[in-house]
Amino acid sequence: MDEEDRMLVQLIRNLSPTPLRQRNHASASLVEFVDLLVVLLRSGRTAHQAFECIARWGDGDVGRVAGRVVQRCERGERLADATGELITTFGSAAVGIASTLAAAERDGLPIAPVLDRLAGEAHAERRRQAQIDAAKLPIKLAFPLVACVLPSFVALTVVPILIGALSSLTLGPPTR
Repeated sequence: MDEEDRMLVQLIRNLSPTPLRQRNHASASLVEFVDLLVVLLRSGRTAHQAFECIARWGDGDVGRVAGRVVQRCERGERLADATGELITTFGSAAVGIASTLAAAERDGLPIAPVLDRLAGEAHAERRRQAQIDAAKLPIKLAFPLVACVLPSFVALTVVPILIGALSSLTLGPPTR
């Protein structure tokens, strides 16, 4: 089962796009975390087992936050209380996930359908952010275009014409 866990985590990690910017890193890590959690819960793991698996095989913030949750649970805290680490690491975007996990533990509610919806919302937010970043790209590329490409175009097209025109000019008195 340990090898299956590693393969599930590796599959989600390979399917998740890498974050393009540091400011989007927390958002992308949260989406990866939710994807891993949903896959592991759907594969029959309990929430605590899923956190242990993510802590063992997860990378970066995803593995670290799961490890901190597992450590707090090993010290005797309930999972519902330990999930506050998600909010500490991922910010306010993780409030829904943390409260869902807490409610599932306290009340015994099914967690996977709610996490599916939260994962869908997180994916939609990441898609919107990617569209915003794509819309900003032409503005960011304008300076390199003006500063580098256009001067080289002028140097290759206009300068030879000017040199040809100036070389045909003579400096002496006009000849008859």
